[in-house]
Amino acid sequence: MKKYIHSFILIGIIGFSLLTGIYTVILLNNNRISREFNWTIPLNASIHGNSYKITYFVKMDDGVKLATDLYIPKNINSSLPVIFIRTPYNKNELEIFSTYTEEGYAIVIQDFRGYFASEGEKSMPFFTESVDGKRSLEWISAQPWCNGKIGTWGPSALAIAQYLLAPNASEELKCQVPIVGTPDVYEAAFRGGVLRSELMVPWMVAQGYTIEEINSFVDMEKLDDRWDPVRIVNNYKDIHVPAMHIGGWYDIFTQNTIDAFVGYQTQGGEGAAGNSKLIMGPWTHVGGFGALPSGEYKGIPYIYPNQNAGMLVELGDIVFEKWLKDNGTRWDNLPNVIFYLMSSLPYNNNKLGNNWYSSNHWPLETEEKTLFFNSNMSLSLAQEVNIDSAISYLYNPLNPVPTEGGGNLALKAGTYDQSELEKRDDVLTFTSETLTEPITVIGQIKVMLEISSNCTDTDFSVKLTDVFPDNTSMLITDTIIRARNRDSYSTWDLLEPGKRYILNITLDSTAYVFTPGHKIRLDISSSNYPKFEPNPNTGEPLWKNTTTYVANNTIFMANSKAILPTYDYDRLIPFNPNLSIMKDKNKEIKEVFATKMKNHFSITESNINMHYKKYDEEMLYEHQIKKAEEEKEKTSQILPLMFKREIKIRN
Repeated sequence: MKKYIHSFILIGIIGFSLLTGIYTVILLNNNRISREFNWTIPLNASIHGNSYKITYFVKMDDGVKLATDLYIPKNINSSLPVIFIRTPYNKNELEIFSTYTEEGYAIVIQDFRGYFASEGEKSMPFFTESVDGKRSLEWISAQPWCNGKIGTWGPSALAIAQYLLAPNASEELKCQVPIVGTPDVYEAAFRGGVLRSELMVPWMVAQGYTIEEINSFVDMEKLDDRWDPVRIVNNYKDIHVPAMHIGGWYDIFTQNTIDAFVGYQTQGGEGAAGNSKLIMGPWTHVGGFGALPSGEYKGIPYIYPNQNAGMLVELGDIVFEKWLKDNGTRWDNLPNVIFYLMSSLPYNNNKLGNNWYSSNHWPLETEEKTLFFNSNMSLSLAQEVNIDSAISYLYNPLNPVPTEGGGNLALKAGTYDQSELEKRDDVLTFTSETLTEPITVIGQIKVMLEISSNCTDTDFSVKLTDVFPDNTSMLITDTIIRARNRDSYSTWDLLEPGKRYILNITLDSTAYVFTPGHKIRLDISSSNYPKFEPNPNTGEPLWKNTTTYVANNTIFMANSKAILPTYDYDRLIPFNPNLSIMKDKNKEIKEVFATKMKNHFSITESNINMHYKKYDEEMLYEHQIKKAEEEKEKTSQILPLMFKREIKIRN
């Protein structure tokens, strides 16, 4: 009996001690978390809704401190998974993300080096984001409020920052949600070896870069090891985290987003390979945050149907639930690839396309359909008999073809009618017969052109359009190639005037149904300005020319053709973006959040547009000092060129 009494006494003592401990914890000051958690809310914390906001200055290896905001639930009693965002657009503008603390996350938002509250000097665009991102991850991992699980999120520049920190990142990085970004800054800046003028230069001006710094960036037009810090395309094997890659068919980084998904999914290290997903919508660069127009038809906004306003934010939730909270219910039920199949809005009697479909891999297993270029300006399944025929045109770099839609940042983006531009003498239009059956194109269109020029260098541009029954020619996708870069971005191989060459040109991926009554068209030219910097046709480095030449460019029919990746429409697997796996109890909050994000990035785009005129004026005279007074009279032109306006006809 005494033995049992001793046991009861011992149990009572232990119970009393536990109750005393619990009571002590309850009585702790509100600024103090439990002893087991052992973290004190700093004195500089401010209340932000249902969370605390604490600003840190995180020290990098070179001593530069980056301004970093932490949002954490006021009732925190244990370490939490972290959502990490890095931005050049002011961390304070992303405070709306603090609402995620209500779902049990700690939110960390950081200004890039040299931006807003962070110390340091700006590097060339994104050149320090790999190192700074990795070091910041390590800092977060060491904090008591972090439970060792970190996910990253963000669109555009915020997505690029995610890609660059991914290879060899600390093991606490568990997932990523890059939206409309690129894993290769070089390829995004110099498409086909051609500077994307309207993307890079106005963006750099808007971010405060000087003309000298922009010149230094342009001087790097050859791909070499200087670009290694902003390219991960050779390092996918060093990435060990799943990601959801989100892009748009009229985005500035359409193909880059798809390439990143394929890289993670098929070349990634353990943890990344086979664990990524791809979402491609009918969006421009900011269109995914709401049902924004993706172009214009006869003055009417072109808004694709069946969009889900909160979809982009909800997709991020699905990623974080799976990889930060071990709840894979929704992630595991999503296909690997979800894409929007576009088609015409008018003249689509069968209501084909304009909805969501899915696949477990990309690219799809398509069937190649070859269309031949013919001297009668047709595209046909059969090659013409007179294959030695050719068509020539004059390309004057002082009178380039104006940009009208497409994947743009500072200019209007999306699908626009090209028919007025197609009336120009320097635009060759090749058109199919009127379709009697639908043709579904999913993937990258490949164009082979046999060409010659009287110049040592020139460009060739390609546009794919849908010709409606009313003869409007609506842009689907486009690209360009600089002839000297036909085989390599690292070396230049100038043309021998008059010699024939084969150019292999690959357009960005698309997903589009050409419906009966429509025609398929390919426009061939040598410019698309200001989307792409015009080639002065001299063979000199960018902005170093002292004159320009008019190029006499020729397309030979013998080896000129287009290869379309076609797919059987009836084999497509529909996907409903309004399924329960795409919704949760916070649907209204997510749609409000999506609207706020759309407004934020639309403002950013407006700022770039606002700086475009400044860019025109400054860059014009910087590169034409000797002719400044003469050139002032020409500023009424649509957009001034970046090189001297002396013109010669090359024989």
